Amino acid sequence: MNLPSVKFNIQNGGLLQQPATSDKVIGLIATGVAVTGTSDLTLDTSYQLFSLSDAENIGIVAGGANDFIYKQLEQFYTEAGQGAELWLMLVSAATTYTEMLDVTKAHAKKLLADAGGAIRVLGALKKSTGSEVAVEGLDGDVHTAVVKAQALADYYAEKYMPVRVIISGNNYSGTIADLKDYTTTAFNRVACLLANTDATKVASVGLALGRLAKTPVQRNLGRVADGAVENLTAYFTNGEKVESQQDAWDAIYNKGYIFLRSFVSKSGYYFSDDLTLTSETDDFNSLARGLVLDKAIILAYASLVNNLLDEVEVAASGAIHPAVVKSWQSQVENALNTMVAAGNLSNAEVYIDENQNILSTGIMQVVIKLQPVGYAKQITVNIGFTTTINN
Repeated sequence: MNLPSVKFNIQNGGLLQQPATSDKVIGLIATGVAVTGTSDLTLDTSYQLFSLSDAENIGIVAGGANDFIYKQLEQFYTEAGQGAELWLMLVSAATTYTEMLDVTKAHAKKLLADAGGAIRVLGALKKSTGSEVAVEGLDGDVHTAVVKAQALADYYAEKYMPVRVIISGNNYSGTIADLKDYTTTAFNRVACLLANTDATKVASVGLALGRLAKTPVQRNLGRVADGAVENLTAYFTNGEKVESQQDAWDAIYNKGYIFLRSFVSKSGYYFSDDLTLTSETDDFNSLARGLVLDKAIILAYASLVNNLLDEVEVAASGAIHPAVVKSWQSQVENALNTMVAAGNLSNAEVYIDENQNILSTGIMQVVIKLQPVGYAKQITVNIGFTTTINN
């Protein structure tokens, strides 16, 4: 007999926790040069970085041959913080955006594969030579690359390795009327950034990636409450300050581009929004909405793949047994409810019709409904004087 006592039996598993997912691992492909040293930097090679010092250790240093990319990485880690995971590949200076993002070529495709499908947002940067030919308001390479980027993202989405792409809108001509209107297209996995903080011809994609890396999937890139991304000055990629076209910000925005803007009585600059290059009626006309869907698909896939080729008990009528339906629904709902709890979604619902004919077809139909969070993109206030106040 033991001494009188109080004993606790700790039960594990009650939280129904799901395997961790890498919501926003970042990838970056950019033009650069090979560096010979203690740790040789070679082109078309994937490097996993967790700090700016990791980049310096492979020869990417301030004022060096790859100063162009160093500045972008510096902005990334200043915004995201040391420890943020970033997969980097440098390609030759002669490589175009279109070639970088072509799924049939071993550039972005190799980087995504080397990262094991973990990259959720991929940035693309090409150092400007200053001699690029303007087509529809930008370096013509940007527009052909958008098509390739969408095809690349579609390819990996089918493999349950979804990725969204941000391209620098190099060499903006400065003429708004010339800009291609991307709200008439359907490239909903691609975004184009037209602004920077250094008056060069290349956008601050590293800065945008840094903001994305440190915020949850449902968070809009331009959320004001997250603070300014630049304190002093912002420019378009024509080298002019963003204020030079302030009266036309709406016109640029309405063509689907992301840029830096300011607000009256607030210091600093903020991203205008997180638009993708598609129509206003597309459910995925924002990076955040796409990233939320990507996370939901990954979680649902992880739950359902365990049931692939499993036996499915049926009732005498041929309908799927209710216990099976309940089990499958619970598995997926438990996974998606972690997103609801984290604020990624407002609600999620999973439905399986028990009357589907799985005996004949071998197909289990699952319906998943996701209710996203909303965004206060326009705030309308009715204000005026009154003779009375109702307390």
